[in-house]
Amino acid sequence: MHSRRTFLKLAATSGIVSALSVPAWAQSFPSKPVKIILGLAPGASTDVGTRLLAQGLAEVTGQSFIVENRTGAGSTIAAAAVAASPADGYTLFMGTGSYATSAVLYHSLRFDPVKSFQPITQLNQFPSAIAVDAKSDIHTLQNLIDRAKASPGSIAYASTGYGGQTHFAGEYFQMLTGTKLLHVPYKGGGPALQDVIAGRVPVIFVDLFTLMPQVKTGNLRVLAVTGARRAEIAPSVPTAIEQGVKLEITAWLGLFAPAGTPNRIIESLHSSVVTVARRDDFIRRMAESGAEVVASSPSQFAEFFQREIALYKKVAAAANIRLES
Repeated sequence: MHSRRTFLKLAATSGIVSALSVPAWAQSFPSKPVKIILGLAPGASTDVGTRLLAQGLAEVTGQSFIVENRTGAGSTIAAAAVAASPADGYTLFMGTGSYATSAVLYHSLRFDPVKSFQPITQLNQFPSAIAVDAKSDIHTLQNLIDRAKASPGSIAYASTGYGGQTHFAGEYFQMLTGTKLLHVPYKGGGPALQDVIAGRVPVIFVDLFTLMPQVKTGNLRVLAVTGARRAEIAPSVPTAIEQGVKLEITAWLGLFAPAGTPNRIIESLHSSVVTVARRDDFIRRMAESGAEVVASSPSQFAEFFQREIALYKKVAAAANIRLES
């Protein structure tokens, strides 16, 4: 399976294959149920991924891992609850790519979005994409760039919401290409897709998995994926980087513990996650929800998250993205 080979290659380069078994000294953890708090609603692909992990961790450790959904304020309500919890490994936060944008936009938080947490692992990534109505005469990313430059501000793009990751992707695209598009925010991917298919908005930035049913039925055309490499669920679609635009933004899930959690507990949790993540059934079920397994080391995830924050700060400043105070 290609997705399994991709994970094992990532694991080898990050040095996590040697940590696939839980160390003997950590077998006393956990000794009671562990709570994973997610800031998004039940049923979303992020919720499905979190519950798949929780189920696997319960099997590996022999203890229950309970997923609790606390929605609102761009996942910062969920994050605040975990930041205020004891640093003992029994209350964890499942962050997302959109949490990184919220960390930039919310300025009156009771916690530090970076310093209040100890990263454990980036669990996965969801390839994102740029697409148009299949009847559009925009066939390539360069077509879109040329059209936008010829008539600045006349081409609209749909996102899944103001201040979300797809909004940032659209603004970052404009920064990189020197173009000016008109942002049309929607409340979720469904309404945005409907208007693009109907021809009311010509372009959409959204996760690839959401697009694929409409691509397969011939309603949408994908111009580019916005990851570092081509997506396994659409291998024929080139990346934006391949087409000369260094646009790299993907959705993701990442597990955090409160700051101050002992390293031995972080290592135990990480080892357990890797044990789950290398299973064929877990990789397959992640792929069914459009995700590619990453399972990075704590230090790699920390570096990745800091890069995300730095990027979104730059984009927010350049595009004047701000929330009402």
